Amino acid sequence: MTRSRHLLLAWGLLIALLAIEFGASFLALDRTARPLILIPAALMIAVVSVTFMELRRGPEPIRLFFAAGLLWLCILLGLGSLDPMTRINYYVLTTNLK
Repeated sequence: MTRSRHLLLAWGLLIALLAIEFGASFLALDRTARPLILIPAALMIAVVSVTFMELRRGPEPIRLFFAAGLLWLCILLGLGSLDPMTRINYYVLTTNLK
């Protein structure tokens, strides 16, 4: 398979995963099923890292930096998703004081 055909196939796969994620965002999902929308995003990361970054052929330090960046991304996404999951709305009654 030629290099340009390989890149076009990866690009098409990324577009298909984007369409799946975009379409899934309009589904009426329960709160517990919302993290399933992250599966296409994780697959996009895998496609980009294997195809465009060529991590399979890279030396060990590059793989280490990629793993550290991926760990940092998981930490940030995890902390960012904890905020809306643990937020409590307190309703306050206001009176019209004159």
